[in-house]
Amino acid sequence: MGEHRSIIIISAAAVLIAGLAAGWVFISSGSDETFAGPVVEIRDTAAIQNRVELLHLSIATAENFAKQKIYVISAYLKNVSDKPIRTAEVKMVFTDYDGKPIREYSQKVLEPNQKPLSPGAQFRFEVRQENMPRGWNYRIPITEITKVGY
Repeated sequence: MGEHRSIIIISAAAVLIAGLAAGWVFISSGSDETFAGPVVEIRDTAAIQNRVELLHLSIATAENFAKQKIYVISAYLKNVSDKPIRTAEVKMVFTDYDGKPIREYSQKVLEPNQKPLSPGAQFRFEVRQENMPRGWNYRIPITEITKVGY
């Protein structure tokens, strides 16, 4: 009886592994291949403004494990074009109390390995900043989209 039980368990495991492998093949073959080509980037500010919008820009504070302050800048990126967006990069300019730039920071907020942002869709992103320079006015940085990729 114990011999039959081990044969049944081994057979069931083999069927399960074969089913998982077949499911993986079918799921991956049904994926959208239209985004496999190279990313075409747009850097012109006027062209970018016609394709994407920044909405609900805000700033909040938090603490890391070392009890240091972290500033979290968040916003929504909205695709107002007729094509899916595959990449996006933002630039943030932190200013002092006189409005002079004291720190610039750029970060990709949408990567090619993520799901593309469909036309009309919105995507929430966050940028975390630590160790801000002295003299920063604690306001939301001047934020603009500097690159968009299709």
